[in-house]
Parts: sequence; structure tokens; C-alpha cells
Amino acid sequence: MPLLPTVACILALGAMPAALPAEPPAAAVGIASHAASWRRVAGGDWAFVLTVTPAPGWHVYWENPGDSGSAPRLELTLPRGWEAGAVQFPRPDVAMHDDEIFYGYDTPVQYVVPVRRIPDAGPSAASPAGATVSNGGTPASPAPWSMQARVMACKERCVMAELAASGETAAVGAAAELPAGLAGGMLGGRSLPDAPARAGVTAALSGTRLAIEGPLHGQSSARFIPCDVPGMEIGLPLGQPAIEGTVADGRFRLEVPLERLGADPAGPAVAGLVLLGNRPGDPCVRLAVPHPSPAKPAESAAPRPAK
Repeated sequence: MPLLPTVACILALGAMPAALPAEPPAAAVGIASHAASWRRVAGGDWAFVLTVTPAPGWHVYWENPGDSGSAPRLELTLPRGWEAGAVQFPRPDVAMHDDEIFYGYDTPVQYVVPVRRIPDAGPSAASPAGATVSNGGTPASPAPWSMQARVMACKERCVMAELAASGETAAVGAAAELPAGLAGGMLGGRSLPDAPARAGVTAALSGTRLAIEGPLHGQSSARFIPCDVPGMEIGLPLGQPAIEGTVADGRFRLEVPLERLGADPAGPAVAGLVLLGNRPGDPCVRLAVPHPSPAKPAESAAPRPAK
């Protein structure tokens, strides 16, 4: 079964270049602080990083919050000639909170957004770090960017924090490099999702069951948690936040029971995260499995001529 390209289920999150910090952000209820930064990624791409630190006792959410809560959402305005991709959520904590499934973070989390050059933007389009760059690569005038984010934080109650950042961007070379890139990298002590092909993970959809297999990469356990795909429902065991896999000879196998597939035929039938090991920095792999192709109707045999 082929896998769809890795995609996130919500809007991208953005951030600001480290070289030109904005005014110190005002504290929001449930959020101790937030900060924005800019990173270079191998291959000439870039990434915005929004770091959110929950207040003590509070937590924020992964792209699928679980039984309650809400995933972060944002509006990002970039300089001409560049566009943001889908947010890359780092590996979340997986737990039961008051008999409810929780996927999220109670320590600082860094939401990452890849940014790329629009192919037909032209040689003088603004760079993602904001300086207009000529063919010779000499930075010219800076360009503005802005971000508006809504991040839900919960404790005994839930509050939707309004976060903002903006600025005039700096020279391209001012940004620090993101170690190991985005796929399968590490940021803030948490792993970023790897691609199935890179991790050697395969998935096969058959009727109401998804089978996932692959190497453990030095870990001793494997679990699966679902992405928030509209219409998709998986059969999680009662009182358990994840599907537990079996392990043998350095490999794992996950059997995911499916109650409903994703509602959009053009979107994934099933999507989620394979968690290897139990620590925030242990590897994780994101899967997006397409809907099965509809069966072609059988061709009727041509009538034989009468003798």
C-alpha cells in the first residue's frame, strides 16, 4: 500500500528570525512565554519555529488533542515569493488525564513550519529571512512578516491564548541551522516525525485493519496514535491512549483496528504517528495511507456469433 506524502492536519505555525527579535511578548493565561525564531534547513530551505512554554501545571496540544482541547492554529504572512508548508509537530506526550486521552505537551514545545521559495517567484523575490536577494546573493532591503496564533492551554479550565509576532526580517545567513533537518530531526529535546521510507516502515490497509511493520531502531516498544483526520475512527482499547505493537527480532508490528476511514476520498484514509520507545526524543514516524482505489467493473464477455 503506497503512503501519501507526510502532511499535517491543521494550518501551519510560523515564527520570527532570531537576528531581529520582536518586542517581548505579553504573557497569556496558561502560557508562561512564547518566542519565535528562524532556522536554515539542509537543501536551501528554511523553517519558522514557534516555541510555546506552558505555565506550571498547564498543557498545550499536538495536532490531535485527544478527547478534549484544541490544536494550535495560526495565520502567517510572509514576504513575497515565499510560502509556508504544513506545521511539523514534534513527538507529543501520550497519557490519560482524568479518564480522557491526552496528546500534547506540558513542557516547552517547538512547532516547526517549513518555508520554501515559490518556483515562479523570479530571481528578485524576497528570501524567507526577509532580505531581497539579487542573483549575486547580496541582501538588499528587508521585508516584513507577521504571525497571529491561537494556542489553547488547559489546566482545571481551558483558555485560548492569542499569540503574535512580527518584524522586519534580517539577512539570509543570520539564521542558525536546524540540526539533522526536519524529517527525523530533533528540536528542543523532542524528535520530529520521520518519513516512512526513510525509517523503513510500511503499512498495508485491508478492510477494517491497518497493519504497520518496521525496524525498532534500537527501541523496545512501538505504539500508534491517530491524527485528527475528519471522519476517521480507530478502535483504541478502553482506557488506553494508543495501540500497542508486538516486537520480535528488532522489528515491530502494529495491528490498528479501523471503525471508519477518513471522509475525504482525496485525503488520507488513515493517518497517525508511530512512536518508537517512550522518551520524547525517541524516534517517531508519521503515516498517511490513501484510500484504496475503487475496483474496476468486470468487462462482460462479447456474445458468441450464432452458428
